[in-house]
Order: sequence, then C-alpha cells, then structure tokens
Amino acid sequence: MKSIIFDIDNTLINWCDDFLNPLRNILKDFGYHDESLVININKSLNNHRFYFERLNKRNLLDFINKSNNINLPMEFINRFIEEQKNLYYKDEDVKKTLEYLYKKYNLYIMTDWFKDTQAGRLKNMGILKYFKEVYGADNNYYKNSLKAYDVMLNKYNSKDCLFIGDNLDLDIKKPKEVGMNVIWKTSKKSNEYQTINNIKELMNIL
Repeated sequence: MKSIIFDIDNTLINWCDDFLNPLRNILKDFGYHDESLVININKSLNNHRFYFERLNKRNLLDFINKSNNINLPMEFINRFIEEQKNLYYKDEDVKKTLEYLYKKYNLYIMTDWFKDTQAGRLKNMGILKYFKEVYGADNNYYKNSLKAYDVMLNKYNSKDCLFIGDNLDLDIKKPKEVGMNVIWKTSKKSNEYQTINNIKELMNIL
C-alpha cells in the first residue's frame, strides 16, 4: 500500500445537527425562515451530483433555486461555503491516527464538495498538513463518476491505493470498481468489506 484516500464527512468529521446552522442563518438573512426549506436545500446539495459531473458555484446555485422555486443570489453561495469552513471540531483520535499513517503512506482527500471549503475545515482542525492533496468536486469530479479516481490512478496502481469512507456507494463500491482496496467506516456488519467503527482502529490494522 502506498496511498490512502479519505472521505471527510462522517469519516474524519462526524456530522452534527448544528452543522445546518450556517445554512439556516444565512437563509434568514435573505428572508427565508421556513425550516422545511433548510431541509430541502440540504437535499439539493446532496442531489446535485446526480445531474452534474463537476461542481461549480453557478450550476449549484441554479440547481438550488430551480429545485426549491426560490431566487437566491450568488452571495448566498459565497457566504455559505465560506462559513462552512467552521464546521469542524477537534478530534484527538483522528489527529493521532493521521499522524501515525502520515509516516507510512501518502495521504489524500477526495470529497464531493468545494476543495477550498473542505481544506479550510481540515486546516482549522489542525490536520490539513498530513495530506498531499485535497480533491474536491470542483477541481476533480463527483465520486459517483469513475473519472474522479483518475487523479489517483495516474499516480499509483489501483492495488496500491486504499479508500476509506462511510458512504457504501460512493466511498466503497466505486473505488472497488476501479480496483482500489477499501475500508468501510460504519457501525454495520459486512461479509463483503472490511469495516471500522472508529478511525483510530486504523492504527491496529495498517
């Protein structure tokens, strides 16, 4: 094994309900106070990948507005992705694990969000320094496209890569499809894939 590719949300940073607060508060600033809109826009953020191969602010904003019959300006997206850099918390298990793995492997991030936003979150956590590169859906492709994995396969043989993530379809089945090794972060049991429940378990198996 030469390289390890990590997903971020629910892999390195477990999702918290409070992480919806920036979206909620910015929408209020633009005159939208309906809580159901917060939920629906969050769904739009997740569903965008099924209509576009790559992410950019213009097509994301247009998709949100069209899907929810609203008319938010570009300022909404700019504020939203900037404030998302604060969606993190300190996790000593994650930091210790990455420090351990960093000495043995080349570490990368592959995420379905904006590179700069996600790099900002990792920097605020104090762990960005462990990664050689952050691949977002804006400087790469969404992970449901096999093209997303070319950036790694151009550097390494697939058998030399390990992908670690929580999403069975995006982080496990797709990397496996291109021949990568995978570890599924989940509380579920699997007879098909190696699993972990906590990132710190990697120090015992790698």
